[in-house]
Amino acid sequence: MNLTPQKSLSEINVTSLVDVTLVLLIIFMITSPLMQMGLQVNLPRASARAIETKGNLVVTVRKDATLMVGDKVIPLAALPDELEQALVSGKKGVLIRADKAVPYGAVIGVLDTARKSGIHDVGLITELDEDAK
Repeated sequence: MNLTPQKSLSEINVTSLVDVTLVLLIIFMITSPLMQMGLQVNLPRASARAIETKGNLVVTVRKDATLMVGDKVIPLAALPDELEQALVSGKKGVLIRADKAVPYGAVIGVLDTARKSGIHDVGLITELDEDAK
């Protein structure tokens, strides 16, 4: 019978830690492309620099003439209420992001609604035209 005291192990077993880390990495690699919900808007091109959208309300006019304020789709009749809420929440202005296939009248309708709601700082978002430099 051996009655010698046992030594404590000073090594850390990292095999299970590496396994859990790799499983989490695989989960994030699979789910991250699914979480990127892009909004397909073909913006017109201009040579002017990009506008800073921070602190502004972004109204998107899609090709099928539907409106989006932020991430939610709204009818044109509900736009004045959304703009009033933006004023109350302290937004500086409105930026209109419209597909280049949208009729000019639809963009002017959004612009006119913004002006009637008391917002005078209105801008148009475009893509930078690399050829126009």
